[in-house]
Amino acid sequence: MFTGFKARWQEEAGYRQLLKVAFPLIVSSGSTSLMLFIDRMLLSWYSNEAIAATLPAGLLHWTLICPFFGMAMYTSTFVAQYTGANRPERVGASIWQGLYLCLIGSLALPALSPLADEFFSLVGHAPRIQEMESSYFKILCFCSFFFLTNAVLSSFYSGRGKSWTIVWINLLAMFLNTLFDYAWIFGHWGFPEMGIRGAGYATMASSCIGSAVYFVLVLSSANDATYSTKRSWKLEVDLIRRMVKFGLPAGVHFFLDVIGFTIFIMLIGRLGIAASAATNIAHQIHLLGLLPLVGLGIANSILVGQYQGAKRSPLAVKATYSSIQLATAYNIVAASCYLFLPLLFIGPFFLARQDPPSPELVELISNLLKFVALFTFFDAFVILTSGTLKGAGDTKFVMRTLTLTSVILVIVPTVLIIEVYRLPLYYAWSILAVNQICLSIIFYLRFRSGKWKDNQVIE
Repeated sequence: MFTGFKARWQEEAGYRQLLKVAFPLIVSSGSTSLMLFIDRMLLSWYSNEAIAATLPAGLLHWTLICPFFGMAMYTSTFVAQYTGANRPERVGASIWQGLYLCLIGSLALPALSPLADEFFSLVGHAPRIQEMESSYFKILCFCSFFFLTNAVLSSFYSGRGKSWTIVWINLLAMFLNTLFDYAWIFGHWGFPEMGIRGAGYATMASSCIGSAVYFVLVLSSANDATYSTKRSWKLEVDLIRRMVKFGLPAGVHFFLDVIGFTIFIMLIGRLGIAASAATNIAHQIHLLGLLPLVGLGIANSILVGQYQGAKRSPLAVKATYSSIQLATAYNIVAASCYLFLPLLFIGPFFLARQDPPSPELVELISNLLKFVALFTFFDAFVILTSGTLKGAGDTKFVMRTLTLTSVILVIVPTVLIIEVYRLPLYYAWSILAVNQICLSIIFYLRFRSGKWKDNQVIE
């Protein structure tokens, strides 16, 4: 067994090569997840209403930005395939076309912000929570430009497997966001107390600084000399068309992946503040635990893109299996912690509260973490196999699958359970488990079929 591990560690597309690409991405995605975790932890210190409001508003914004964010992130596939094909001069053009596409989302989201009050009133949460949701959502809409810009510019590094720059920029943003949160949520250091609006402004300020740093680095003379990052600013209609062809389904994939969960969260909010707060906290713990899988999934997608660009599909398959094996080892540890050490994750959310949380709320969150322990295993297969399909350009299959599962397995059952049959919270969470199990089977079977190997992304 050890001999097999050692051989797999050293081989091309083995554990070592995968972790070399994945580790900085894990740290990078970890810093982003930790930033969200700190946001929501501090808001949970502020009030139960604030933590109950932040996830519905954040998810609604994420749902609307997903089609554009998916196209922005898909820029890394073009960078990876041009790198694998030994055509570095085309990398800069990919970055610029990705930025042009993102401008659409940067203008569209702020235009929707005036509708926030009416939307959250329609959802029917408690009046105070509606007010918080609306104000937080409006601020996030104006953050969209920075979110999308950072996604495209980070692709310049992630697509080439050079991710440490992303790590340092994300760590800087996380540090600044934490300082801004502390000052603006609670009103420290002479600033006014702004509560959930302070968290939104903190996100905007730290994301803006991150964008400025990316622009300075990507457009440096050294990068321009090799990758044409300055010279390739002109609009290329054919490249834009190819990016839309493959990137838009990836964006719709993001949208469909999250729309079902967004509706789920909106409906959970109708069960009351306790159910909403418990769901939001359990979900945030879930997101934090996913960060190694997300980093591993991005690394796998990048290697698949590079191998496909070099016409070496067998190594793309091998990289995927290596990532699945590493993910399984991680999931065993993570699931054990959720099951046997739940207070380790729950405690930080109530650390600075004057009044301790009710035993009922703690028990509710602990029970939801049992679902999270189950999710992690199937999340790994969904993230890694769908990442392989997207890295090879098989984005339409992913999009069609999520269209069906989001409606049939998440939205319709959630409406029936909460609105029609009025069943307890645990029944609703079981829907998420069934959905992930089905998705993991479908994507794995598609990966095993090998049909994704014939896609041609770059010209």
